[in-house]
Amino acid sequence: MGYDDNCKSDKLREIILETVGLYPHQYSYQAKHMKQVAEQRFGNWWSAVIISERGGYGMSAIYDQFQNTSCELMLFDTFYWLGRTC
Repeated sequence: MGYDDNCKSDKLREIILETVGLYPHQYSYQAKHMKQVAEQRFGNWWSAVIISERGGYGMSAIYDQFQNTSCELMLFDTFYWLGRTC
């Protein structure tokens, strides 16, 4: 399969895998695209974080005490997190 995950949402996993295919090794574009697609499909307050050997790229995050929906994937030594916390 090529990846490890802690992701219960097939829809979020699909966004991450689709984005990696569109922007290989372009982490800043990947983070921006994942956040935008999640907001278009599911509403506001999404964040994306990518951590690779070259460093991390992130979007702004909103945290509170309510529901936390997220997806974590490790693809080829790069960690991807896409989540919503509201």
